[in-house]
Amino acid sequence: MMKRWQDFWDRVRGDKGRLRATVKVDFFPNRTAYPSVVWHNSVDQERDSVSLAVFFYARILFELAELNETRVAKELMAFLSQVTNVVLTEDEAPNRPRLPMGELTLPQDPPLETPSRTYSADFFQYQDGQFRVNFQGSLGKEGVYLPTTYVVFLQDCINRMSDQTLQYLALSLRRLHEYYKLRQDFWDSASLSAGPAFALSPGKLEPEAEKVEEREEETV
Repeated sequence: MMKRWQDFWDRVRGDKGRLRATVKVDFFPNRTAYPSVVWHNSVDQERDSVSLAVFFYARILFELAELNETRVAKELMAFLSQVTNVVLTEDEAPNRPRLPMGELTLPQDPPLETPSRTYSADFFQYQDGQFRVNFQGSLGKEGVYLPTTYVVFLQDCINRMSDQTLQYLALSLRRLHEYYKLRQDFWDSASLSAGPAFALSPGKLEPEAEKVEEREEETV
């Protein structure tokens, strides 16, 4: 359903977008997971990696909501709020925590065996600068594997990003949480672009009620 809706808007826009990157997280039977990012077209991978991480996160939350796993989505947001608080410090260098994953381990090299589960996302950018994420994943136990997929990916970001980029990512995730806290709409397809767009911008978010009051005052 989501793909048909996206295809419709692509036809309306006349722009399918340019594939910037593909992120993939493979899960293996021996309780290991391996994240990878393949860049197809990017002038500034450091900058685009933050956009990818934020839009990917919004898509994971949306997918959870679509599967009636709203409680899991809120738990993931609460957990990531704690992570951003740990990463961001008053010092110049951010903290780089090791995220709890139970018995799951992340090898440095890709395993040779075939993964038992794979979750992937293609990261597109339109000519007007807007982004979208096409998501594909294995069926079953999504309430466990979808949030784990993002935690695995985030750990990879924490490990490899520069200090400045990691701080920008943590601040952007915090701003995305502020957006969802006020709008309460991460389950809405419009939030797939509006939420991340706000998170990545320096703009100020105003409550909808305040906007309505302002418009009414202008009319009077």
